Amino acid sequence: MVGGTRAFALILALLCLMRKRVSLQRLVTLSVLSIGLFTAAFGLAYAYWQAKHSLRDSIGLTFQELARQSANQLGLILDKEVEWVERLASMPEVVEAVRSGTGLMFDQPAFQRWRESQLRYFRSMVILDRHGRSVGGVTSDVTRLHYNQQPWWPVLFEQKQSWTGELHSDEAGSGNWEVAVPILDRGEVIGAIKVVIEQDQLFASVLRNRIGTSGHVMLVSDHGVILACPTLSPTQHGLVYVEGGYLFDAAHPVTEARWVEVQQDSHGKTDGIVGVAPVVLRPNIVRADKWSILVRQDPNETYAPLAGLMRRLAAFGILAIGIVVFLRWRLARRIVQPINQLVQRMKQFGQATSPACPAPVQPVGIVELDALAASFDDLARRLTNAADERERYVVELERANRELATSEEHYRMLWNHSLHIRLLVGLDGRIHDLNSRGEIKLGQPAAEVIGTSVLSLFTEPDRSRLRGLLDEAFTTCRELAVGELPVPAPTGEPYIMEVDLVPLEKDGSVEAVMVQLTDLTEKKHLQDQLLRSERLASLSQFASMFAHDIRNPLVGIKKTLELLSNREDLGADTLERWGADMRFTTDMLLGMINDMLDVYQESYSGLPLLTSTVSLKTLSDEVIHLFRTEAESRRITFRIELPSGDVRIRADGRRLLRVLINLVDNAMKFSPPGGAITVAILEEHQTALPQADFRAVTIQVMDEGPGIPSGDLAHVFEVFFRKKEAGDIRAGRGLGLHFCRLVMEAHGGSISAQNRPSGGAVFSLVLPIGQEVYAGQSADC
Repeated sequence: MVGGTRAFALILALLCLMRKRVSLQRLVTLSVLSIGLFTAAFGLAYAYWQAKHSLRDSIGLTFQELARQSANQLGLILDKEVEWVERLASMPEVVEAVRSGTGLMFDQPAFQRWRESQLRYFRSMVILDRHGRSVGGVTSDVTRLHYNQQPWWPVLFEQKQSWTGELHSDEAGSGNWEVAVPILDRGEVIGAIKVVIEQDQLFASVLRNRIGTSGHVMLVSDHGVILACPTLSPTQHGLVYVEGGYLFDAAHPVTEARWVEVQQDSHGKTDGIVGVAPVVLRPNIVRADKWSILVRQDPNETYAPLAGLMRRLAAFGILAIGIVVFLRWRLARRIVQPINQLVQRMKQFGQATSPACPAPVQPVGIVELDALAASFDDLARRLTNAADERERYVVELERANRELATSEEHYRMLWNHSLHIRLLVGLDGRIHDLNSRGEIKLGQPAAEVIGTSVLSLFTEPDRSRLRGLLDEAFTTCRELAVGELPVPAPTGEPYIMEVDLVPLEKDGSVEAVMVQLTDLTEKKHLQDQLLRSERLASLSQFASMFAHDIRNPLVGIKKTLELLSNREDLGADTLERWGADMRFTTDMLLGMINDMLDVYQESYSGLPLLTSTVSLKTLSDEVIHLFRTEAESRRITFRIELPSGDVRIRADGRRLLRVLINLVDNAMKFSPPGGAITVAILEEHQTALPQADFRAVTIQVMDEGPGIPSGDLAHVFEVFFRKKEAGDIRAGRGLGLHFCRLVMEAHGGSISAQNRPSGGAVFSLVLPIGQEVYAGQSADC
């Protein structure tokens, strides 16, 4: 590092000299020399830093791995010792001796293998029953001293787990370790075995691990106290300090294998590296103290390779500087001479009164300098032409600016006076510009609209579709016709706008999209009025002609039937039955005529209803009675589903009967031979009718026909709407279902049509009710 400091000082001195006026050759020499010195100093410093950090990382990983391996090795040794004691505790002879309370002798053949392999490691051993009485073992004064404390007793007899104690060491480094395991009989703890194991037998193989001459492995308690070391006694060690405290404290616990830089290690050395790893035992062993493995080495031995490296790096730097100094004069001479020639040439060109180019300089063999000379020649030629071109360009630019201003004013006028609403929309969907027509239609000034999202001008259901079409226009650069969309208007009723998207390109990409809105509101209103007028005119003409032609004959038929009912030569039952049927039919036809005249009124809501209490069961019976003969001829079955009690409502019974007749008549037309028609009155329920929430009753007419095409479901109740299949004799005039809808709306109810999942159509009538409706019953007719 001292060499690097001197080199830096020399560089500063060279920079100070460069501030004076010097020649180019001297400047090149000083610059090259400065670069060489700076590079050498920086290279040495960086090489030292990199080598130190690489060596630190390498040694740290080595220490970490050695600590982890030693901790795993020691953990296996301790687990094995505990396992030997647990095996002894599970031997039948030991269990029987503890259960019976008799003394246990280890000279039995069953204990021979255990005596040969393990007994020599134990400093003492005692076997106890549940009351603390000794059953057998090998004891000593040390064992009795530790046995009197008995910290393991609740662990064995209450938690039924094995226990390991602290490591007790003396100043000489020798010590012992306590292990206690429960003796179990059918899941119950009946006694315990406690042994004291010599330290040397446990840690000898682990503490043999060494690194170099001073690196070694030590055993550390959970509080950072050295328990075992192969070089010094435990009392000669100190705590390991790191930045912010000492290792193993609450801020620096050892929970996994790692390496750290320490300010002071356990031997009192500073700026060293240590590796640590926790010693882990099986989870079912309760430990009085947790241990860790600590690996350290003398820092002088750790960083010894750096001294030789620095000597080699310094020699290399001196050699490099010498080579730079040796070659500096050739480099300076080769560069400066061609540059001086080029300077003289430029002076001649600058002093010349005419733009003629001076003679070119001969090539010198340096690519950059030759390119510089060629560039100067080209610059001289182009400067001569540039003056003339500049004058012509200024004239053309002024003319183009005048034309651009005129064109911009013209296009702005066309934009603002367009008959359509036009908006410029960016890629983010925000409005960039709005014409005057848009301000008038939307009722907002352009300043308030610009910057907002174009989607806010449309209703919520159309926004996602419009967003997708805008993205498509930006991506494909094609004009897109969106179609007719509603646009909220300031007056309340929305506009009907035809929307088109026109991409605007610039430099080969879409810069914006023009959204054009064509107002079709007035056109739509005129079309609707014309269609309504045509339909009402046709309906009026048809109804008037029909009513005029059929009213008088029906009145005559009714009078004749009344006279026939008074004839006495016919049977009373026959006359009464025929007369009732004929009167019912003519009354129905007269009602149809009057209803047809009502359909084309200007407002059906003004039709007075002749309301009374109507029995829905009676209405159903009358409808079935009317179609019974036709149904029997076509083998069609009627099915009536009613609640347990009769349902009575306030309604116009004649018009409500007409509605049911229309619906059953339609079901008869489309029902196949042998089919069934169901008239169901559902239980009372709460529903949302046009005015408010009401208690209501629902009447359904269901058939087993082909059903209604999905495209016709939304139009079946429109006036003059009829089945589109040519030649289908079942298609009516398009008045029946329209009449049904008008009657239901006049009663404050609703009518709807759906297709049944099993086939056929179902028409539902929802009517307000003021009485209770009971559980349903069904009957076949």
